[in-house]
Amino acid sequence: MGLKSYFDRDTKLAVIFAVAGIVVGFLSFLMGTNIGAVLLMIVGAAVVILALGKTMGIKEELRWWFSNGLIVYIIFWFVVWVIFYNVGLR
Repeated sequence: MGLKSYFDRDTKLAVIFAVAGIVVGFLSFLMGTNIGAVLLMIVGAAVVILALGKTMGIKEELRWWFSNGLIVYIIFWFVVWVIFYNVGLR
């Protein structure tokens, strides 16, 4: 099993969504308000889905996106946001 065959489309999407969730989680902390943080998370998810759909040529339903990356995005966003929110590094 080569390295190229290990990183299929779903694995690449999960990694990209995880990194995006970490970045947006930190940016949500910098927003300062809880409503702003949640709105930024939703907008960030939409941007990532649209960008990946265009660049990778994926034309799937929202249910497919939800199961193949959006869950990972939301979990990473929430964990990073809560950690920075509780530590309060401002």
